[in-house]
Amino acid sequence: MATTSPSPRPPAARHLTDTPYRAARPAAIGIGLLTNLVYVVVLTGVAGYDLKAPAALGRPVQTVQIGIVIAASVVPALLGWGLLELLERFVPRRATLIWSTLAILLLVGGLPYNGAGVTATDQFLLALMHLVVGAAVIPAFVITSLRRP
Repeated sequence: MATTSPSPRPPAARHLTDTPYRAARPAAIGIGLLTNLVYVVVLTGVAGYDLKAPAALGRPVQTVQIGIVIAASVVPALLGWGLLELLERFVPRRATLIWSTLAILLLVGGLPYNGAGVTATDQFLLALMHLVVGAAVIPAFVITSLRRP
């Protein structure tokens, strides 16, 4: 009596829920955050520089603190991720183009230009912090969006 073995299962299709795709966007946010944290700790702790944030929205000039760095690194990236997910759902063919254009415009528009009450050095060092997160997040989000089936 011959028994038939069940046919082997076909290989599962690669989905976005696979680990590389699922982990890329949060990893990019984490890399941007960790890079900024190291940057601020080295700048303020090791080098002894007193980094100041410009006066804005009725607040006076204040010293940049770790909590602000964490929030400023993570919150915009999470909002961008949410926007990209919505665009990928509702306009999948144009999602990457729309999102990357908006991300670059917001990154450039969010740089500290006025520097009310702070030095040019503070403005430059704060701009670097913005660019670090943008350099980590924008390419990773665009690459993962382009690789969507």
